[in-house]
Amino acid sequence: MSDYETLQSPPRPPKDASRPELLGHIEALEALLARALKVIVEQGERIEKLEQEVRESKRQATPFRRKKRKDKSKHKKPGRKGGHQRERRAEPKQVDESHEAIHAEQCPCCGDAVETVDSYTQTQEDIHTEKRTRQFTVYVGKCTGCGEKVEGRHPFQTSTARGSASQQLGPLALALAAHLHYGEGMPFDKLREHFAQLGLKVSTSALVRAMDRIASRGRNAFEALLDQVLSQEVLHIDETGWSIAGEPCWLWVLSGKDATVYFVRKTRSSDEVADFLKDFKGVMVTDGAKAYDKLGKKLTRALCLLHLRRNAKALEEKQTGGAVCVPRALVDWLDRTIALVGQRDELSRRAFRRQAKALEREFEQTFVACQPTNAANRRMVERLRTWHDAVVRSLRDMHVPATNNHAERQVRPSVVTRKRGGCNRSERGVRAFEVITSLLVSARQKKVDFVDWLVALLRQDPLQPQVAFW
Repeated sequence: MSDYETLQSPPRPPKDASRPELLGHIEALEALLARALKVIVEQGERIEKLEQEVRESKRQATPFRRKKRKDKSKHKKPGRKGGHQRERRAEPKQVDESHEAIHAEQCPCCGDAVETVDSYTQTQEDIHTEKRTRQFTVYVGKCTGCGEKVEGRHPFQTSTARGSASQQLGPLALALAAHLHYGEGMPFDKLREHFAQLGLKVSTSALVRAMDRIASRGRNAFEALLDQVLSQEVLHIDETGWSIAGEPCWLWVLSGKDATVYFVRKTRSSDEVADFLKDFKGVMVTDGAKAYDKLGKKLTRALCLLHLRRNAKALEEKQTGGAVCVPRALVDWLDRTIALVGQRDELSRRAFRRQAKALEREFEQTFVACQPTNAANRRMVERLRTWHDAVVRSLRDMHVPATNNHAERQVRPSVVTRKRGGCNRSERGVRAFEVITSLLVSARQKKVDFVDWLVALLRQDPLQPQVAFW
């Protein structure tokens, strides 16, 4: 029943009603009018809130901005806390150039001669870029025994191409292009303009084809990375929208402590990654999407408590009367659980176990044994009961976090790439994106310089067995 349906007009008094009866009827009408005005104001606030949500959903600029500003009086003072030793930029170990400033010969005030009485030095560290062209003379020989043709190879060479393909881009330029495009989200057209400013002329199509060749070179390392991901103790999984040549699809990210892989698939169904995860023996951390329920029946699953809290908070705002108690109690329990898991490294193992056991017992007594009469609360409790083990997994396993923030952070760079570059235009581009992005992000996790590793990979003889960067 809507708020307007509860506004029923009082019965009209008879024509021969007395003065007190008429005054009572007028008071009832005034009370009805006051309630109607209150309902109108509340409906207006609801409409304004819904319109604001619609505008926020369509907003393109700063979608992740903070919605509520903190009180400025509670802001921390900028900079480090007091008591620390002051720091300044370290003095360079080597000086490549020395210059003397122009000596002032006349005083700018009176024009008299200036006598030198003192001097001081300062240093600048700058980046000096220049295009460097290397030419290799490759000697071709012939075996005197079997007659096989044999070529020499310089350590700086990246291929044995000749003829029209003998003019190539160097490995450092290609590695920087891969890093800027897949790691920083810079479109290929912007890369072309950036390289032109550095004196290196290159076409957009040449960069696209080069990324495809890099992906082919890194295929073996990518295959080894897949095994690394499956060997993780905890694997965070998330997905976001993507497109191939304008067709909608989904980008999947599977990330562990020191290894991450990206897959682009047609649908959001868990069947897209089920074959890859069939041999996974660790714990899978996901949000509450129904797509993961099928995986959760075969693998050990841990639910993101932060996503669950958002759902409970949304339910709490919709409920009225006594029905609000169940989602409110769940929000309180989740807040305390997330806080406890966040302090796990600070507490002793025994203290954490004691508090975790208490939270588990409270969860079982409050929610698992609960029999709510409200339909929405009943659905929520039934889901909590079904995924009881996944909800409390972070309290039982010392390696499992309470949230899926790790996967959210690994998805975010690809969201920036999607916004700037428009995803992929072909299946070949998708394969290059999967390989290069997975290797780049995993290199960051392993504290490996991706550019240096990629330069070494491109200079390696393709006939030699490749060695992964870990």
